[in-house]
Amino acid sequence: MTESSSPLFLSCALQKQGDWEIIGLPFDNASSYRGGARFGPSQIRLASDSIESYSPYADRDLDDLHLCDCGDLDIVSLSSADAVESIAAYYMQQSLAKKKLIGMGGDHTASIGAVKGLCDAGLRPVVLHLDAHMDLRDSYLDDPNSHASAAKRILDMVGPDHLYQWGMRSGERKEFEFAKELGTYAGRDPDALSVLCNKLQGEPIYITLDLDIFDPAELPGVGNPEPGGLRFIEFLHLLKGLPELNIVGFDVVELSPTLDVSGRSSVIAAEIIRELILTFA
Repeated sequence: MTESSSPLFLSCALQKQGDWEIIGLPFDNASSYRGGARFGPSQIRLASDSIESYSPYADRDLDDLHLCDCGDLDIVSLSSADAVESIAAYYMQQSLAKKKLIGMGGDHTASIGAVKGLCDAGLRPVVLHLDAHMDLRDSYLDDPNSHASAAKRILDMVGPDHLYQWGMRSGERKEFEFAKELGTYAGRDPDALSVLCNKLQGEPIYITLDLDIFDPAELPGVGNPEPGGLRFIEFLHLLKGLPELNIVGFDVVELSPTLDVSGRSSVIAAEIIRELILTFA
């Protein structure tokens, strides 16, 4: 564990006992196209210094929550396999301590470790995967823990009845066919997501959100941008349309701040995390 050298997320307390904990997952050694996601946690923290803790959309304030920023895991130089194990060990420990974690990536490999840790702690969560890509390849570039294989590794852990994918608009034909055959793909219709979440009420749910689900015209700082994605205001409407859910944790991954010199991607990512916290915490 390393303390972040950048400001804490929205001036959260460091290492204060809280119900929810923010943890940075600065890893991008399994990225396949453009790197830089290892800088995501630090730049989200820096950008959060420019936004308010209060959200007029949710009419809630982070200052009213027991929230702490625990710094970063020391995983930046690890192999993908070792990073997964390191993340899993931390998530298992914190899950057993009844903590709920907010992971800031880092590439999508981090989510494999997060879900593994929850499973190792005896919790088999329903995983809601929001992304532009299916990430269902069994291996990519000879790495089974590639960010292009994140959903497949999660599927292997939780099973097809505990994985739901929404928002995908890119992938191999066989990935889409595989997901439809298993019933994991919920499409891109906002109403379908709302209907799905109504069915999942009461289930322990883990959300993994790849920022490339957003349109690159609005959030360009991702390694694998895909046109035709969500707008921030559409994301807010999605959150508003969801029922009360039993969220056991979530992560926001794949911000590559070096690919957006304007810095707006980091600011939007910080606001996305704020809205997720205020919706589910």
